[in-house]
Amino acid sequence: MTFKKGSSVFLQLFQKYASFYLRQYDHLEIQDFVFPDNLDLHAAQILKEYQKLLQDFQGTLSLHGPFKELNLSSMDPQVHKLALKRLCQALLCGKNLGCSTLVVHSCYNPLQNYPDYEDNWVENAVPFWEQFLPFCEQHNIRVVLENIWDRTPRPIQRLVDHFQSPLLKACLDTGHAHISSRLRLEEWTNILGENLAHIHLHDNFGDLDQHFPAGQGSIDFSWLAKLKERENIPIVNEAYGFLEEENCFLDFMLNYD
Repeated sequence: MTFKKGSSVFLQLFQKYASFYLRQYDHLEIQDFVFPDNLDLHAAQILKEYQKLLQDFQGTLSLHGPFKELNLSSMDPQVHKLALKRLCQALLCGKNLGCSTLVVHSCYNPLQNYPDYEDNWVENAVPFWEQFLPFCEQHNIRVVLENIWDRTPRPIQRLVDHFQSPLLKACLDTGHAHISSRLRLEEWTNILGENLAHIHLHDNFGDLDQHFPAGQGSIDFSWLAKLKERENIPIVNEAYGFLEEENCFLDFMLNYD
């Protein structure tokens, strides 16, 4: 078995190099809708362009949801209201394109360093997901929670376990975990277990979120070999750049073919 190799894409590059993406990848993650203006002003045109370019794509698709200043674990229901509006907008864009997965940031903030923060985070996040998950179920789109500043996978795991829904799983971002966590990435995958459904792959040296190609920083990626049998997990390249970085990723993944 081989992994489902994927890449994150934005329309401007995708329009220029569509044949490369369509030929090389089994999975594509559309990231244009992280920007509010693309949701509010340009969605129709962006969707039209992607629909045209993706009409012959035989792989799977995900969409990265908006995240700036959207706190899904806020104690304020008005903040939840805005986050719900934005993620519903993004989910419908994904539905329009045939995406099966929506990537959402966890919003866990370890700088809130008081004893009950993790419990409060789960408690405050549950009402948001009680509103949003039925919308996901209505449109049959799975959400994967991505670690950003999370020091351990435990908060995400607790929230996913609370709902026990096939439509709420976890996304491991390798670069973010390397910066924010003392745990090895193999420990992350072991703790998340079957809840791990999506991976963002990029590298750094443990200090800045540089989004280098895998193998160009200090991350140990040997744990990937143990996930090889789980071919349903997309491994999505999130290295910044284009052709050189994409080819670095593809060369790196040859180690696991």
